[in-house]
Amino acid sequence: MTSFVRAFATLAIVLLLTASAQAQTQADCDLHYRIKPRYDSTPRRLDVEFSFAAEGRRETWLRLQAGWAGINDYGASFSAPDPQPAGIELRPSDNTHRWKVEHKADGQVRVAFQIRAALADPDDGKVQQQDQLYRTQIGADWFQFFGYGALPSVENWGDNRQGLMCVTLEQPPANQGPLLGSHFSGSVQARADVQLQGTHALLRHAFYAGGPGWRVSEKQLASGPVVVASRGVMKLDDRVFADQVAGLLDAHRRFWGDKLAPRQTVVLTPNYSQGNNGGTLVHQAAVLHASKDFGPGNDSFEFLIGHENLHQWLPHRLGGPATREEGKAALHYWMSEGFTDYYTHRLLLASGLWDLERYASQVTRALRGYWRSPARNATAASIAPRFFSDRDAGRQMYSRGEILAMRWDRALRKQGHAGLDVLLRGQLLPLEQAAKAEPAHERVLLALSKQLGPMAADDVRTHVDEGRDLELDDGLAGPCFALSWNEVPRWVLGFGQASFASYTATDVVVDGPAYRAGLRDGMSLMGWSIYGNDTGKEVVLKVKAEEGPRELRYLPVDGRTERLPTLSVRPNAATEASCQAWIRR
Repeated sequence: MTSFVRAFATLAIVLLLTASAQAQTQADCDLHYRIKPRYDSTPRRLDVEFSFAAEGRRETWLRLQAGWAGINDYGASFSAPDPQPAGIELRPSDNTHRWKVEHKADGQVRVAFQIRAALADPDDGKVQQQDQLYRTQIGADWFQFFGYGALPSVENWGDNRQGLMCVTLEQPPANQGPLLGSHFSGSVQARADVQLQGTHALLRHAFYAGGPGWRVSEKQLASGPVVVASRGVMKLDDRVFADQVAGLLDAHRRFWGDKLAPRQTVVLTPNYSQGNNGGTLVHQAAVLHASKDFGPGNDSFEFLIGHENLHQWLPHRLGGPATREEGKAALHYWMSEGFTDYYTHRLLLASGLWDLERYASQVTRALRGYWRSPARNATAASIAPRFFSDRDAGRQMYSRGEILAMRWDRALRKQGHAGLDVLLRGQLLPLEQAAKAEPAHERVLLALSKQLGPMAADDVRTHVDEGRDLELDDGLAGPCFALSWNEVPRWVLGFGQASFASYTATDVVVDGPAYRAGLRDGMSLMGWSIYGNDTGKEVVLKVKAEEGPRELRYLPVDGRTERLPTLSVRPNAATEASCQAWIRR
């Protein structure tokens, strides 16, 4: 199971500074955050000192992000230490995301606050749900956080005002290690400062991490450097991960024509689950969380790395965000997520990391996931508010977008056009220009309409907005593959999806596969390994029974079949010119 989150930010040119420049630059900062992890406190926390100009005000409101990555309670981790700096009063409001600062009307305002870590001990090996990975975390010798949950903005500024944004990360003497993330290279050990010319979104839409628990390496590619970092005990060897990341990033940059790219950081963290992998892309950093079995043999391995990295172009180089309201943004994820799935598959094949059989197998899985989903005919308006909470519904936006990408690529090629690849490359903009341009999905639809007429807009209205079935016919996936419909075993979990949120088995189907394996209503779930819609892989459940922990294994089938799409490699495809041209264009 794989899940992703996405948000957008205004981007600007970044100037990195070394610690030695601190004294010279701090006084020039419009907003300045000084952050220090406290490993010795209970609970662990970040101590933050925030300074900004009073500008004639006697009170200023600070605002934390109300919602990002499906999290709506970032403010609950915010607290005000006592005492505050002289002349400062920091007071909460009824809204936990807004805090009032009372201060003098002139000079610099300096306020202190604390951000409590989400988990008491994130190194304990217990399964971590996705939302915990996007909150502030502090382990025994490492820390990480996203700006959304730790760096409140000055409400008077809004998101349009430009200024000099500064962040200082400082580590305690006993826990000094690499400082890394969106704005840090991973090479500074004790303290680092950064200056950014732009809006507060540059700080908010960013990842920050440090401490001796991080293992960091840098790969020098012809197109620019890549920093690869991981922490915790992982099945995957760090060198294998770094090599794989470098290979994929190089393939992506060459495909999109980027001869010189800014430094990119790719981070791998453990979530201690079985088979649940995900991640997000923020400014110049892909942050992945992976299961115990994550590695080259895992179906999600290359896909997860590839998907998150491709968001540098899809949608960030194609135009601005449709909206910054998270629920409404999901209406247009058919392009930002669905197109990204399409190109993740395509470029894994083009790079040689996948062969034709692997591509056919993985796309078959995606097509079947679309067809058998209970949300297949749900409208986009009904999906958007539950995008993060209902996995079946959320995945529809990915699936519909990938199938539309196949459909439009075929239509373009039938008209003699070079295909969707060339059309999208023609829409690429520099990051700063893209952020200010029309929404990415609108620019893409406009470019498609010039080639296909009303077809693309009609398809979005019919198949994305209204949820009508997309036609899955032979030739949809390109000249290398045949698409047919076959009777296949029906995938049956055998108990309720709500069990995962409560860690308690519910709605166990009597005489179903889970029941026959020994699962009963009310059993505590301690962990699981589940490959959705794959009837060939066992479901593994670790349960707490009266006699102690037990492991239950079963194939998720009940003897029934269903008619589902199957993508297969055409005979002699590997040597046919049309297939090879499709792979490498």
